[in-house]
Amino acid sequence: MLQTTRGIVLNYTRYGETSVISHIFTEEFGRQSYMINGVKSRKNKGKNIFLQPLALVDLEVYNKNKSQIQRIKDFKVNTPFFQIPFEPLRRSIAFFMAEVLSKSLTEEHKPHNNLFDFLHQSIEILDSDIQGLENYHLFLLLQLTKPLGFFPNINNHINSRYFDLNNGHFTDIEPSHKHYMNAWETEILKEISQLGLTQLGELKLNRESRTQFLEKLLQYYNYHLHGFTKIKSLEILKELFE
Repeated sequence: MLQTTRGIVLNYTRYGETSVISHIFTEEFGRQSYMINGVKSRKNKGKNIFLQPLALVDLEVYNKNKSQIQRIKDFKVNTPFFQIPFEPLRRSIAFFMAEVLSKSLTEEHKPHNNLFDFLHQSIEILDSDIQGLENYHLFLLLQLTKPLGFFPNINNHINSRYFDLNNGHFTDIEPSHKHYMNAWETEILKEISQLGLTQLGELKLNRESRTQFLEKLLQYYNYHLHGFTKIKSLEILKELFE
């Protein structure tokens, strides 16, 4: 049955000499894998859009519930990018977030329109003249924990000094183990939770503080998402802040 859906390209796997299997988070079907033939050929007719992380696309697909690899009948770019492919920082953030989403949004995740709309809007903002671009990925990582089910209960612990990464709760007493956010990291967590995407310029962090906080957020993901492995693109992102 032919159906339409919006999609966000996550990553791809090579298949043969000219084809790929593109992994896409769709609005209607959740995460899906699609065979894209001829991407690597000279006459690809724009199919290399499926190689670009976080590309926003409109799809006509043949969706079969029991099939692991789906088919695309037709596609078009939903929102063209003007900055992400051409600016190193935006491009690196896109690769980083696409890798995080690939490890977070599995085939078991059901369609989630609020999540899709949030991600679609956030990606559009990444391609805009956003203030505080260097903090974008911190905000998105924290907000993504809401639909994934482990957003910190900040409102009820606004005065707590430490955030226990392992147990996922705030505490007034420094944990006996090392897997926690210290006092200033916990304050950053609270501050980011109160900001919107258009307010990220208000968050004043130096390179060292930003990197340290990012690593703590990824630790938090690792403790609460089964199979969340090391993010390979993290080191490239770090280099751009040095």
